[in-house]
This record gives sequence, structure tokens and C-alpha cells, in this order.
Amino acid sequence: MGVAFLFDALDGVLNFPLTLFGFLLLLESLVTLWAANSGLGAQKTLRYLKGALFLLIAVLIIIQHQTSNMVLAMLFGIAFTIGGSLQITSATIVRFPRWRMAVLGGCVQIVLAILFFQPYPTHYKGTVPYCLALGLMFGGWNMIWLALRSRMLPQQASADVLLDRNSGSARPFDAGLHDGASDLRSRLEGEPSAAAPDGQQRALTVHVWTPTGSAKGPARRRPVIDRYIAAVDRHGVISTGHAALEISPDLYISLYPAEEIDRSPDQFARLLRATADNDVKGRYLTDYPSEAAAWCESTEKIVFRDYCRASLDRFWRHYRETEIYNLTSRNCSSTVANALEAALEGVIGRRDGHWFNAVRMMFTPEIWVACHIRKRAMTMAWTPGMVLDYARALRAVVHPRPLFRRLKRLR
Repeated sequence: MGVAFLFDALDGVLNFPLTLFGFLLLLESLVTLWAANSGLGAQKTLRYLKGALFLLIAVLIIIQHQTSNMVLAMLFGIAFTIGGSLQITSATIVRFPRWRMAVLGGCVQIVLAILFFQPYPTHYKGTVPYCLALGLMFGGWNMIWLALRSRMLPQQASADVLLDRNSGSARPFDAGLHDGASDLRSRLEGEPSAAAPDGQQRALTVHVWTPTGSAKGPARRRPVIDRYIAAVDRHGVISTGHAALEISPDLYISLYPAEEIDRSPDQFARLLRATADNDVKGRYLTDYPSEAAAWCESTEKIVFRDYCRASLDRFWRHYRETEIYNLTSRNCSSTVANALEAALEGVIGRRDGHWFNAVRMMFTPEIWVACHIRKRAMTMAWTPGMVLDYARALRAVVHPRPLFRRLKRLR
């Protein structure tokens, strides 16, 4: 379908039903704005932004003014330029594993932005089919790649084992997992998980100390920067925040450097590189009360009732064997994000095995929000702000609002 749309956009004779697509996009934008206004989910701002943007694009498509296609091309070009520039900049600074591929992907986005800006070869009127064609082609390729990789995995493969096998610069096609792998069975069987004395599973809490909330002094207001990267107080001290995961009273995941890292502005840029020369010895704190008493209470708490304790214990048992801290590649936030993924893997399928849940997840906006947050974190670095939004999005997926509340809102 993507290839067909691409040729349709390039040959000068447009067969794509633009008006029909515009009305479908208009309906999507109105539904998004309604959902944001109803207070469902945790990403209100993102839903408002998405709904407003889709509404603008739908109106431009429907009115079919002579300048509409040019405005659409400029919007898509600006979006690709910003996305590609951010990806190239973050990959060059952070130098995470496979950063060169990320730079290449950013360059591809810049090239696509140039094609949107200038009228050749789509002549502006093919902007929408051209953009859809790119989305379908890249999406189709990703699905084929995922299917081929999945076929080579054994049935007992899990997220935490995949993470361990895909670490470092090398990324084998089959993720290094084979039925005959010597350590695979021991990794997957392991020790039995600890159960609560009363037989009830205790709540899992993600603690987040935001950069502004954990700063020692009043922080200078820098929108987006102090939310997702770091806050700077009036004395010039940088605060990056912190993240931890707790199942009281027997499990606490909180990674710190063994010795405080110099986070002065002149050294901070060098520390952003996720290279081995920035690895330092790490330490794991034992419990939340002692950490809160020594520092301050966490700014935000996200609670999960349903999770897989056995998968989380297996992940933590092997993860804590390595006491290494890296400000961008192995920090407190990446540790919590990986632990949360291990804990939530397959939880909806075990709880509600009906096929309808797969369909419901496909139409849950928060799962797409979580996907984009994770993609941005993997090409930059996990930060407490990203973990906060990621945990909120995943909580909305794992613990959706009851149906009767949605019907009440609609009424």
C-alpha cells in the first residue's frame, strides 16, 4: 500500500481520495479533543496538541485551497527537520550503542524534510499521499523485521533476557537466543519469587524525584529542559532528579553512583557520553524510607496493582550483579524503566486472555505515547521526567478506566 501511494503521489495524477481522508482525520481530531477534555488518561497536554494539529491538517485538506498543500508540506517539513535534528544532536552528544545508525536515521529525516520543502517531485499536491506512503512503508518494514526476529526466538524468551542479550555495540539478528544456549534455562528458571504472607500481591510503586522538585534551592525556570533533562538552581548547581521502584517491604531498586559525580556545567557535557570511560562504581540503596529521610520525599508516585513478580525478581537478581553507574546509559532512570518493563510483560494477557484486549490496546492512545517516549529515551537517555511519563502511560494501559465511567462522560 505504501509503494502504491508513493507512485500515486509522484506521477502527477492524484487518485488518492483526499477529501474522504480529510473528513476521517477531522473525526479523529474531534475524538482526541473530546478524550482529552474528559480527563481520561494521563497525557492531557499531548492529546490536546495532537487533536489541535490533526484538526488543522484536516481543515487544510478539506478546504482544498490553492495554498493548503504548500502549508501542509511546510508543516511536515518542519516536523521532520526538528525530529531529525534532535536525533542527530542527541546521538552525537550521548554516543549510546549504535549511535551511528541513529545519526543515519536523523540524516534520512533531514532529506525527507528537504523533499517536503521544495515542490519536486510531489508538486505539493501529493504531500499527504507522500507522507502516508512513507509511514506505511516504514511501518511495514518494521513489522516484517519484527516478525523475522520473533520467529527465531524460543518460546521462553522474555524481555529482561532480550535486554541483556542486546546490550553493547553488537546486536545479532536473533538476539543471541537459541534453544541450546547454556545459560538460557538458568536465566529463565532461577529462584522462586517472594510472595506476600497474606497471599495478596503487594502494590508496585514507581518513585520519581523531578529535577525541579529535588533541587536544593529555587530552580531557574527553563520549560522542557527542567522537566526532562536537568534543573539549575540560582547557585549554578545542576539537579537531574532520581527514580526508584519499590515493592514494600522486601524489594527496592534504586541505583546511585558510589561517589558523587561532579555535575558542574564545565564537566557535565563530557559526562553525557554513554561510553565506557564514563562508567563509575555504583551502589544500590536498600529501602525508600532511609533514602527519603536522607534526601527528601519523592515528587511523584505511580502505583501498579497488576504485575509479574517472578519476572521482576529474575530481572533484579541478574541486574544487581553488575555495580556500574553511567549517567546516560545505566542510570537510575534506565534501571527503573527496564525493571518496570520486566514486571509488566504479559500482565494483560495473563489477567484478561480474551482477544478483544489486543484490539483495545491498539486503540489506547497511551500505548502509542509510551512507544514514542521509549524511542526518544533510547536515542537520548532515560531521565526521571521520561520515566514519570512512561510509567503514567503504562499505568493507563495496564489499569484502564472502567467502561461505565467512560459512558458517564459521554452522556
